[in-house]
Amino acid sequence: MGALFDSLVGLLGSVLAFFFDFLHDAMSDGVAYGLAIILLTIVINIIVFPLTLKQTRATRAFSALQPQIKKIQAEYKDDPQEMQKRLMAAQKEAGATPGGCLLPLLVQMPIWFGLFRLLDNPLNPNYGMVDTALGESIASGSGNSFLGMMLDTSPGTAVGEAGLVSAIPYLIMIVLMVATQYIQQWHSTYGQVRSKDQPGAGAQQAVTKIMPLFIGFISWNFPAGLVLYWSTSNLFRLGQQVLIFKIDGRPPSPGSEPKESEKPKNGSHGDDSADDDSRKPQPGAANRRRRRRRR
Repeated sequence: MGALFDSLVGLLGSVLAFFFDFLHDAMSDGVAYGLAIILLTIVINIIVFPLTLKQTRATRAFSALQPQIKKIQAEYKDDPQEMQKRLMAAQKEAGATPGGCLLPLLVQMPIWFGLFRLLDNPLNPNYGMVDTALGESIASGSGNSFLGMMLDTSPGTAVGEAGLVSAIPYLIMIVLMVATQYIQQWHSTYGQVRSKDQPGAGAQQAVTKIMPLFIGFISWNFPAGLVLYWSTSNLFRLGQQVLIFKIDGRPPSPGSEPKESEKPKNGSHGDDSADDDSRKPQPGAANRRRRRRRR
């Protein structure tokens, strides 16, 4: 497993070195390294876009399925096994599978850990960057500086070694990462009316608010290059989200459906067709009236 993970880190290092070779003749080594990380981020997000699309559609399916879930829970509250069976069938039919929501995250987690390992120690001989132009640049000390940050240095280390003022670029990058994640989540629910009685609505809103802050907190000890990757990924996924909403349309409010009092009853269709039918002469009505008159 360790050899497989080292192979992944080596692949990421090779892609970074390739982009660096393409860029560093036209700009400083530090800028070329930072842009190489940004290009790597874009390539990874393009590759996993089908999974991102599946995740977005599965999440929307879960949201649209809430009214049906509530009905099943109410109808089969005394039969948990049947309730679970019905819920699973409804989720499968709607395409709201838990795997569809989690798969993109599971795929990207090894990449995050691999980048953390690579950017924390880019000159590890197992990662294949030592003999590249990027490796030589990093070894000389000129290839790590990007926008006032050392890409292999964490914000926490920068504050401890250089002081708060010198670490401002690192702090700005963390704020950018947290802000872009909030914007992405805000855009995904913009214009929706959230029902307070929707199952799990409170927990979902709490996670939405806390998760970006939590990621910002743990990034205090991440290499600045990984924070740059995360911020770029947030911005790119926001663009992908805009594209998905343009293709599929913006999702409706979670759990939105007509109220029971507004639904047609007794098989009517919510219009006056039933009343019109009741007012129409019925077959044989004229003959019955004539027979009553003779009597």
